[in-house]
Amino acid sequence: MNGNHNSLCILNCITGERSRFDGATFVIGAGPQSDLKVNSPQCPQVLCKVTKNGDTMDFHFSCPVLVNGAETTFFRSILGEEHTVVGAGHLLAFKYSSQSAAWMALGNDNSWFVYNCEQHDWNGPFGPEFLKTWLGQFSVKARKQLLLIPNGMEQMGFYVHDSSEILKIPPPMTPPAEKAAWFDRYSSIPDEPARPAHQPAAEASEVNSEYGEFTCPICWFKFDRGDAMNIAVHNSLRGDPMLGDEAMQRFHATRFNDRGQALDAMGLSTSDLACPHCRRKLPPGFLDLPHHIFSIVGAPSSGKSYYLSVLIKILQSTLFQNFGITFRDADPSENVILTQMKTQLFSSSSPEDAFLAKTDLEGALYETLPRQGRKVRLPKPFIFKLSHPATPENGFSMVFYDNAGEHFEPTRNSADSPGAQHIAVASGIFFLFDPLHNTEFRAMMRSVTDPQIKTHRIDQQDVILAETEVRIKSLLGLDSRQRVSTPLAVMVGKYDTWAYLLGDEPLLPAIQDGTVRLDHIKTNSTRVRNLMVRTCPSIVANAEAISSNVCYFAVSPLGCSPVEFLDRDGTPRIGPDPKQLNPRHVEAPTLWVLAQATPEMIPSTSAN
Repeated sequence: MNGNHNSLCILNCITGERSRFDGATFVIGAGPQSDLKVNSPQCPQVLCKVTKNGDTMDFHFSCPVLVNGAETTFFRSILGEEHTVVGAGHLLAFKYSSQSAAWMALGNDNSWFVYNCEQHDWNGPFGPEFLKTWLGQFSVKARKQLLLIPNGMEQMGFYVHDSSEILKIPPPMTPPAEKAAWFDRYSSIPDEPARPAHQPAAEASEVNSEYGEFTCPICWFKFDRGDAMNIAVHNSLRGDPMLGDEAMQRFHATRFNDRGQALDAMGLSTSDLACPHCRRKLPPGFLDLPHHIFSIVGAPSSGKSYYLSVLIKILQSTLFQNFGITFRDADPSENVILTQMKTQLFSSSSPEDAFLAKTDLEGALYETLPRQGRKVRLPKPFIFKLSHPATPENGFSMVFYDNAGEHFEPTRNSADSPGAQHIAVASGIFFLFDPLHNTEFRAMMRSVTDPQIKTHRIDQQDVILAETEVRIKSLLGLDSRQRVSTPLAVMVGKYDTWAYLLGDEPLLPAIQDGTVRLDHIKTNSTRVRNLMVRTCPSIVANAEAISSNVCYFAVSPLGCSPVEFLDRDGTPRIGPDPKQLNPRHVEAPTLWVLAQATPEMIPSTSAN
């Protein structure tokens, strides 16, 4: 039986057990005398008896089975033929071959290839577990085009619908009825064939931007897992038709290595994914965690960059000290600008060094990307992972942006400048109100010496909040009378300059005994809201027209008044003195939103 000769090669596709036979009779079944024993509750003692009849092999089954997809109890095989059998809870493959030594050399290998009949394309090999995961992403219609080929077979395989129950393949995805036609066309089949190195990636098929499991943190359009594109690695694959000559090609993978990693057209493995809409690289592990977008809205020069820089630093310590939650960069290379701002603010020795320049519409915090058929400027996302060692399955990511204030002005909301549209998909909206730029507020602060009160410009903060309402309702298709339930935190900044207006009682702590005290936050909110109603009622009215879930906060990212200085060019500036930084209540709005968005991670209580 050693070496090559004409033999019937047999494979139990579930276990990977391989046999060969060229004698008179071979029995397959659950009985103790079976030459190939297969065990399943529905398998008879003798499932199949194979007999050699001259140059042919005859197969007699004790019950109806599917042979090559058709039901029968008998078939005959000649040299060179392959056959697959589904029945009695088992998948069996037969190959009448003169190369039996190569068959047996595969050992107990039960890996699979997948052949796309429509596109004449091969994928794999896949291990049995990865195969199930991979097939679980396909629609019903898409699965009809696929054949499952056990390793060692070349001509015959199994239909997915015949073998799904035995292989325990997850049921196909079932999108909403109105989306079904689109989903079948653009399901997660990797439908772009491998290309030679000189051929650029074709423009991606249009993917529906309104439906999908994931929301791109860059362009805010939706897509499903299978729509995500891979990014080529080989240097000869540089030049993407939508991103330009210097960008690596984006493609839908059709080939994978034995670890399930996508291979580019030159055979190099790649783990980087890109959004199918804007084609921007997605953060590592993006598809593994839910994401929550936190939109910070505010007028130009209201202090959003300072607020975000301080917030990130405080969250890193507050979340770990109080809840054991680690708060870390999801992609340090993409967060480097925010990291530099945070370091600049807290590690400087002088106001000149701690000064953060105003966010520019065309600055380093923005990038040009394709969106809806045109190139637009979009803010770079800053993404952080939150997890607890005891419950890693509850981990999630937070996405922040440092928008230029001009993006929230009414004249900026065009298709060419959509940079603030993340507010419509946010888990929380944070409106940063600058009281020192409000006429009514300034009138109450006669004894304040903060240098910012010396400057004055037209206050459009209520207009910006009204514009926020219009954008959200327009993007979500809401009636003007409807309100969203998205948490809206109205943050009255520079609390250190106006704290006395709230009276002598200090604000209650947002965290106490390892929980977020929602009752304390509500009490503080009532005090701040009452002050805002007296001084800036239009802010309250606009905020409460947007959301049914509004809370008011007094915050001070710096905790001290800035100082005046001349920069290196002799230009007068106002900036923080790093030696006096003392942030106050900065994290409270974020904790309030997190307690609602992720209650399994952020414990809260309303008890007194």
